[in-house]
Amino acid sequence: MARVLVTGGPGFIGRRVVQRFLSAGWDVTSFSLPGEAAPPEWSGPARMTYGDLLDPASLTDAAAGASLVIHLAAVVGLAGEYDRQWEIIAEGTRNVCTAIAAQGGRAVIVSSIAVYGDLIQRQRCHEDDGFGAWQGAYGRAKQGQEQIALDVASRQHLPLTLVRPANVYGLGGASAWGDRLLDWIRESGGAVIGDAEANNAGLVYVDNLADALFLAGTRDEAIDRTYNVCDEIQVTWRRFIDDMAVLVGKPPPPAVPLEAVRAQAQANEDPARCVSQADPAVPSLEGLNLVGFDNRIDSSRVRHELGWAPRISYSQALAKMRTQLAKKDQPA
Repeated sequence: MARVLVTGGPGFIGRRVVQRFLSAGWDVTSFSLPGEAAPPEWSGPARMTYGDLLDPASLTDAAAGASLVIHLAAVVGLAGEYDRQWEIIAEGTRNVCTAIAAQGGRAVIVSSIAVYGDLIQRQRCHEDDGFGAWQGAYGRAKQGQEQIALDVASRQHLPLTLVRPANVYGLGGASAWGDRLLDWIRESGGAVIGDAEANNAGLVYVDNLADALFLAGTRDEAIDRTYNVCDEIQVTWRRFIDDMAVLVGKPPPPAVPLEAVRAQAQANEDPARCVSQADPAVPSLEGLNLVGFDNRIDSSRVRHELGWAPRISYSQALAKMRTQLAKKDQPA
């Protein structure tokens, strides 16, 4: 069997990617931090390996025998820590690419629409548009990740694909944005920002993204290409946040004017000079760059070149999330 290494396998996206490859008959190795267990929903055995993205030796061991790596592992909970995010996301990617290149394999690097920076605020974003001004530490590190991956690919003849997911929604797994969003709505009631009635949320359901990553790693057409992945459905931020509120039994959250929040955020940090938030309780400019604007993410390339299309609709995804929450709330 062909072997794939999935970094961050037990995570929110990783657990779906591992399952997608298991379902296709691949031999799967998961690389994660020590202590992370294999999720119970995996339909077959996956080899669990542990280490650190900044430890090349542990990555070399994990990549042994692999013909492909899907690199998802990143960092969560370090908003504004510019040096640390760069170290893990950008330099960690250098180590991942070097390890799989030594095996003669190929790499799919999972980046983010955060690389478009402030372009999101004013245009439909296509893969060939280049980078905008980063809006925070994460966007800066993701831009660096792509540049480093391309450099390693050029020097070591590594077949490479870059994938830029839009706003990934769903539940379950370490660092799942959906779980944290629901917790926030439960605790505070939530909010929508700016023209949420009109602004598209730019969503991609996590299982649909896993399908795209499988195609990116197994189709020859994907080599040396960059792909946005967005379901491109007509779901606004207002509708999405309202639907999330319904899932946890809360009323529609209030609307907050964008400019007032942005002014507060701009006084609290300076991304251009890599100055972190003085008060972490103030919304970040990076977050506002997404939730406060119209997310117009062009996914025509992945559809036309790889034949990808969203397998799970928005209504089906909500039903899945509702079922997951019901199971979670059942007494042990």
